[in-house]
Amino acid sequence: MRTEQDKINRREANRRYYKLEENKQQKRDYMKAYAKRDYVKAKAHEYYIKKKIRDEEVFGQKEKEELEQSYKQSLANKKEREQKANEELNMVNSERFINYDEETQR
Repeated sequence: MRTEQDKINRREANRRYYKLEENKQQKRDYMKAYAKRDYVKAKAHEYYIKKKIRDEEVFGQKEKEELEQSYKQSLANKKEREQKANEELNMVNSERFINYDEETQR
């Protein structure tokens, strides 16, 4: 079993090691891969659900309804923006088809 001094020495060694930028990047890469593991995702999702339940208990009914309303509004805005972008893309593609047909008929 480690003594308290061993823990302190190990902590200091880790601090020195991760001060170097290449070691920081190595740790970032590892944590990114770690977050993709199934059991880590499940644990994070469980934490998320528990936090949502706790938040619902803390907020009153009125605040909860306001949050839901703002969320629905943000979804509607997002859907509207996506629809507008799709329409613009459709117009551009239609013009390309028309111009291509005219060029090939010449």
